[in-house]
Amino acid sequence: MATAILLALTIAGGLLLYTYVSRYLVASTQSGELVVESAYYLTTLKRLEVTVRNIGMSSVNVTEVEIIYKNSPQNISLNSTIIIPPGKAQSILIENITAEPLYVIVKFDYGRRTEPAMVKILG
Repeated sequence: MATAILLALTIAGGLLLYTYVSRYLVASTQSGELVVESAYYLTTLKRLEVTVRNIGMSSVNVTEVEIIYKNSPQNISLNSTIIIPPGKAQSILIENITAEPLYVIVKFDYGRRTEPAMVKILG
């Protein structure tokens, strides 16, 4: 009797785990996901160039870029939403950056964000 109960509990636990994992994988593959491929600060032009790639399965809307300086972060809202289709890369140019940035984070789909990417300084 105890063996039957343990077997039933094992099967039920396996089914619950399978359902959770399969729903998670479907949701993650059907959404868009951005990664920062490169970030350069051109000191002579005072311009930040950030290249992002959508590695997900649906388009994403880039809404904001967060620039982290030595002292504090600063959010820069974009004038228009940038839509990046799946598998495509897009450059984002931000003019008139007076201080040298350390890191950049790209915000997309209203609340999601990339990992911080180090900015390379080019003279």
